[in-house]
Parts: sequence; C-alpha cells; structure tokens
Amino acid sequence: MTYIELINNFWFLDEDWQFTCCETRLYFYLLKTANRLGWVDSWTRSDTKVASDVGVSVNSMKTARNRLVQAGLIAFKAGGNGQRDKTKYQVICEFRCQNLIPKVPPNLEPNPIPNLEPKVQPYNKTKNNNNSGELFPPEEKPKKKKSAKAEFIPPTLDQVKAYFEEKLPDWERQAEIFFYHFDSLGWRNANGAKIERWDSKANLWIMDEQAKQYQHGKQSENSCGGNKPSDIGTTAGKLKAVEL
Repeated sequence: MTYIELINNFWFLDEDWQFTCCETRLYFYLLKTANRLGWVDSWTRSDTKVASDVGVSVNSMKTARNRLVQAGLIAFKAGGNGQRDKTKYQVICEFRCQNLIPKVPPNLEPNPIPNLEPKVQPYNKTKNNNNSGELFPPEEKPKKKKSAKAEFIPPTLDQVKAYFEEKLPDWERQAEIFFYHFDSLGWRNANGAKIERWDSKANLWIMDEQAKQYQHGKQSENSCGGNKPSDIGTTAGKLKAVEL
C-alpha cells in the first residue's frame, strides 16, 4: 500500500468506526512519524511524548490508541510503568509497507523534512543603486532637463520706440533716452548683471516716468496763483458784511 492508500483506507474505515478527533489526530501523527523514519517496521516513543505532540492527556491518548488497534490500523507493545520506558509502535499495512520505502541512495539518511524555503535570488544593490535596504525600491523619476535660456538679443531703437509709442506724452524722447542709456551700459543693470528681458525694463521705465509726470502736474496746480471761486465768494461775503 502507498501513503495515499493508507490515508484513503483510514477514511473508508471512518464511515463505520466514526473516529473521534483525538483518534484521527493520533493516527495521522503516527503515520507522519513512520514516513519521517523511512517506513521502518517499528519504532519506540514514550507515552508522554506522544500525548504532548498530539495535544491531549496521556489517558486520552491511550484510549484513542486502543481503538485504533481495534480498527486494525496500528499495533503497539507497551513498555514498563516508568516514565522513561517507551512504547513500540507499528503502522499496519499490507506487504509490511514494502511499497512505501523511499528510494534513497545507499549510505544516505532520508531527509524527512523538505526544505520549504523559497528560492529567492539575492538582491543586487549595485544594479539599482539602492542603499535603503528595500526589496522593491521606488522607481526614480527621470530628471527634467533644464531648458537652455534664450540668448539675449539687444533691441533696436525702432523696436524700443514701437514699445513706448503713445504710452507717454513725450514717448519718442523717452524711448531714445531709454535706448541710449542701456546701450551705453551694454544692456546690463546697475549691478552689472545682464538684462534678460528689455521689455520688462522698458515697462518699469514707462511706469516710473508716468509717476514722475503725475507728481509734477500736482505740484504745478498747487503753485498756480489766482483766486479760486470759493475764495471770491468768501471775499464778497466779507465786503457785504462791512458795508452793513
């Protein structure tokens, strides 16, 4: 009988015997032990060890063991009454389990516990330049290329006049002053930095001139002489009061 046939045979008998959870656990524990030992004819183990591995008391284990013997699934021979005395166990199967002996090369012990560790290739840190220790490091975003700054081209006088046109009363004169001023500086600021946009400088120049002309107009109004209508009315009122 094969390992699978022993399992199927157990569940076939279970239909009549109605094995308890303890009996089922004990049988599959003994079946697993026999498989680990390479399906030897018999082996020994203490009652306390078997009961502890199955997870029940020694008395419950003995009761379940006796019922498995009655069902013809196992055989055992108890030792003495001491705790160190071990019981000999045997899983009953046809042909003395000849079909269950694993094919193992000579002079090599069988490996009862398979190696269940997953085969994971070592993570190559140098490949991804990752020193964070993460198994799956976040993908690096591609660096944006810095756009090259457009080369500054100095304007002509006609271009400056076209920009100043109709924005100031004396726009043509101011355009010429602006052009020759910055042209003499090599189109640089007062601190020596190159001007990147001449139109921005021209706009500031126009706004500054508009503010100056507005302030000059206010001062001219305040400095003008002559009686205002309100002053005339006040003087006439005073004269009429004197006559009365």
